[in-house]
Amino acid sequence: MTTIASSQDLHAELMAPEAMKRVLALHAVEVEADKATATAVAKAFNDFAARGIPFYSPQDPHYQEWVGKAVGYWEQLHGGAKAPRRAAAKRHA
Repeated sequence: MTTIASSQDLHAELMAPEAMKRVLALHAVEVEADKATATAVAKAFNDFAARGIPFYSPQDPHYQEWVGKAVGYWEQLHGGAKAPRRAAAKRHA
C-alpha cells in the first residue's frame, strides 16, 4: 500500500504520468480519511474523492486545481502539516 508522508509527496504522486501512482495516492488519502473521526474534513475529502480523478493533463489549470484541492484536504487531515515548498522554476516570457 502507498503511504503519503507529506503534502509534497502527495502532489508528486498525483502529478505522476503513471495512472496507477495517481490512483494509489488518492486511495491512500481515502484510507486516512476513513480512519479519521467523522470530521467535516474527512467527509468533504471522501465526497471529493468519490468524484474520481479527472482527465490527466498536468498543464491544464483545472487538473492543477484538482491536485491542489487534494493536497489541501491532506494537509487539513494532518492538522495543517505542510511540507516546505520547493522554489518555483523560473518562467521564461
